[in-house]
Amino acid sequence: MFKGISDQFGSILVTLLSIQGVCSALEVGPNQASGQTNNKEVAELEVRTSDEYTIVHKWSGGAIIGTAASVGLVITGVANIITSWYSSAPDAQKVCGKSATISTTGDDGVGYKYYVYSYTTGSNCDSTQRAKTITNKLSDAFDDLHSQGASAVCLDFDHHGTWHGVLGLATVGSGIDPQAACSDHHAGAKRGDGDFLELEEDRNTTKRNEIGLVKRTSISVSESNKKSGSTKFSEANKSQAVILGIANKMYQQSQAGSCSSVTGTLQDYNGVSYSYYFYASGRNCDTTAQIKTMVSALDDAWDGLGSTSALCMTMQHGSGTWRGHLGISAMEGTYPAQSLC
Repeated sequence: MFKGISDQFGSILVTLLSIQGVCSALEVGPNQASGQTNNKEVAELEVRTSDEYTIVHKWSGGAIIGTAASVGLVITGVANIITSWYSSAPDAQKVCGKSATISTTGDDGVGYKYYVYSYTTGSNCDSTQRAKTITNKLSDAFDDLHSQGASAVCLDFDHHGTWHGVLGLATVGSGIDPQAACSDHHAGAKRGDGDFLELEEDRNTTKRNEIGLVKRTSISVSESNKKSGSTKFSEANKSQAVILGIANKMYQQSQAGSCSSVTGTLQDYNGVSYSYYFYASGRNCDTTAQIKTMVSALDDAWDGLGSTSALCMTMQHGSGTWRGHLGISAMEGTYPAQSLC
């Protein structure tokens, strides 16, 4: 209903690409020329299950929802809540978890309120969807809603399985209660009453440019000073809270243009505790990288750390001067995070 001509055109291209065996979530590096390829670029193309979001309802009036670049803290907040429920058991109504209504301020100075819950149409709340997938899709959704002038929305996310994540988001100026907008939206909910309009047929795949492929400058990660001991890093799908927590700190430091170091301790879903020490360098110690790019970089790097207990990660965003230096340790007493970089 809300799709423009360009979105329809993009969808046609995506379908054609899918027929050729190219996944809808391909990423093309910024240096790839049209009609040319090389082994490195081919290796960087990842085949992933595509995600979709459904606009259940949206409102206009008051301050509009910002672009993904201005709501990074909302994106990581939502993703962190959603992934924390993967190990939950659904209740009698198939709901996996519900959050409180959370208030925050975007990087654009706009006040937001959001409410999150998830449900399942199956027997469990688990999902193969990872933090990088959620942050990518939330970013696409916010960019889409901003272009439509929406000030409040109820979104339903799915990963082509039984799991669903639901987000009610509203700018403070909209006057909409995000919990009231979405709290009854799940399997079996009555959508015909006066307070909840029917589901609108507006399903979206990843937003694309004119050639149908996402072009985004990624963050490269180099690893050094790797240590191995009795406690190892958990696999990435069990470390989503850690990845999101660190990415959130990196993003906040960049937004503040801060060169100061930040430290902390985070625990993964296996109960492993990680100490981290992060600081940035370069002009103003900031980067144009969005939160989804930071999450993806950490998530991808984590996949190869199954035999690692501590290491230093050095990050670079394209040709910019920004460098992110992250020491992280699952054995702080033996390998202090601050000493790794």
